[in-house]
Amino acid sequence: MSVEEMKIMRIIGPKYFLNRVLHRVILQGSVHMIEALTMVNSADFFLPLALTEKNIEIMEEKPFLKPYSSSKDFTEDERILKQLYDLFDLKTDFKMEFLAEEYDYNSFMKQFSDIYKIAHSTVNEIDTILQEIKKNKEYLENLKYLAGFNFDISFFNNMTYLVFRLVKISIENYDKLKQNYDNIPAIILKVAVEGKEVILLTATIETLEENLEKILSSVNYTSLSLPAEMKGTVEEVLTRLTEEIEEKQASIESLKGSLESYKERYGVELKKMFSRVEMEKKIETLKSKIAMGKKLFFMFGFVPASAVKKLNEELEKETIPGLTILTDGIKKTYRGTTPPTKLINIKLFSPFESLVKMYGTPSYREKDPTLFFGLTYMLIFGAMFGDVGQGLVLLLIGIFIKYFYQKRDFGEILSRLGLSSMFFGFLYGSVFGSEEILPALIMRPMANINNLLVSAVVFGVILICISYIYGIFNAVKEKNLKEGLLGENGLAGFLFYLLLLYTVFQIFILKEHLFPLIVIVLIILPFIILFKQPLAHLLLPADKFYKKLSANEFIEGSFGIIEMLLSMLSNTISFLRVGAFALNHVGLYIAFLTLANMMKTSWGSWAVLVVGNIVILSLEGLIVFIQALRLEYYELFSKYYRGNGVEYSPEKIS
Repeated sequence: MSVEEMKIMRIIGPKYFLNRVLHRVILQGSVHMIEALTMVNSADFFLPLALTEKNIEIMEEKPFLKPYSSSKDFTEDERILKQLYDLFDLKTDFKMEFLAEEYDYNSFMKQFSDIYKIAHSTVNEIDTILQEIKKNKEYLENLKYLAGFNFDISFFNNMTYLVFRLVKISIENYDKLKQNYDNIPAIILKVAVEGKEVILLTATIETLEENLEKILSSVNYTSLSLPAEMKGTVEEVLTRLTEEIEEKQASIESLKGSLESYKERYGVELKKMFSRVEMEKKIETLKSKIAMGKKLFFMFGFVPASAVKKLNEELEKETIPGLTILTDGIKKTYRGTTPPTKLINIKLFSPFESLVKMYGTPSYREKDPTLFFGLTYMLIFGAMFGDVGQGLVLLLIGIFIKYFYQKRDFGEILSRLGLSSMFFGFLYGSVFGSEEILPALIMRPMANINNLLVSAVVFGVILICISYIYGIFNAVKEKNLKEGLLGENGLAGFLFYLLLLYTVFQIFILKEHLFPLIVIVLIILPFIILFKQPLAHLLLPADKFYKKLSANEFIEGSFGIIEMLLSMLSNTISFLRVGAFALNHVGLYIAFLTLANMMKTSWGSWAVLVVGNIVILSLEGLIVFIQALRLEYYELFSKYYRGNGVEYSPEKIS
């Protein structure tokens, strides 16, 4: 219903305490930051008049102020955070309570840097042992092919001139290899067949190993590794490898136990890590808006009037010596800064803020249009889509979206549009398109086409008139009397629109002549709008927007008058679509009802009606949603709303 009053807060204090102040500002979450140097260098910067020692020290800092330059790199901290969270299977979960207590970030991160080093070393050790286990299992798998041979495995490794190897090839390639045995400089022994592959043991002298390699490569062999360091028979080596695997797995369990003990000991602190890293990153980001002197920092921000007291209390909790907090109202627009807009609306209309902001955010001095927009949007939508049954479905869909998809604003908008549709449904006597269930409280659209279309235009005229009044009020509030009195959307434009409506009614409806005075005023008003700049200079000498009207601007303004006349007529006629869509809603149902009556079975008729209602609800509902939005944006907003403000965006993390 309104834009909340903003205050400018100036926070000045020792550089050493900057992080503590920013930490508290972020936690409190109500400061919309301003570039500090912009404010300090403007004429709007002020200090209390008393010449205290503190104020003198602040003024001495002004010549040395510069932007905060050094920026901390959090790459290493984020890497440690990710590694530890992955290692201990933790989820990143931001919680404000982890930031409320006192802590030193550097000491906190050093603790986890040390834990990371130990944990990382343990993980590397586990990985090394796992690789060893994997290798031993590979040896076990390969040695099983030699289980039938009773010889010392070291036999293969102690030969001086012979080279042994265990290989695997496909049966198809083995057949090719057998056909060339005479040309192979090696002894080849088939030791096993496994599925479609053959396991071979080869032996050749060192000097011919290269030739054997070429032959084996031609048949796509796979080398099977054997333990080179172990001695004993195959059975003994298999037993020893199995024992080693068990020992290594026990070592891994022990190492994992030590990691688990770290998780139990530091679990709570680890969970705090993500929140505190995010806070520190946010603090570092905000420092770019701070001005730094030799000893002091300067911070500026817009704060809602309702939050000033609480922010002061929060900063006072820090008990920082030498901290100065100054608060001032916004009596004018500050050079280089634009006061942000924070909207305050009752719950019924607050969801429509999102649709208003799609067009633009209201400026700080502008009247919040949300209440008028929400009310008229519901009325326009309901009038175009009046149906008790389909409105109820929209209401239920909105509730479902709000609670199950967490789309609060969209869900609540749909719910309210559903209620409006139900309200007009009772007025029209329409339930899921049928007009035979309920009596109409006012009229049935198809039975009163002319009355419906005329009512739509009258409704549009009323809304446009309210929009003009709204625009005049905004102009007066912003002290832009030139536009408020003489502009095309101001008092002059409003009077011209009223007289234009009167003219149309008098000539085309009543078939009567106009009074000469009306004609004279109708001619004068466009010229007043065209020459609003020189007239404003005469009537309002202090008008700072005045400039002489050039020939090009005069020609452009003349075409603007024609465009204004056409837009007034088109904007009014556009509201015919309100009645047209109400008729269209009934017409679509009649079309589906006709199809349903053509069906030979009752279930077929019901199926057509159900499908028809789904099509009407989804397709026509979407079109009406867009068309109602179009009427708001183009026919109404153009009269009173600019939407060139800055949205209130307090510095906080969540």
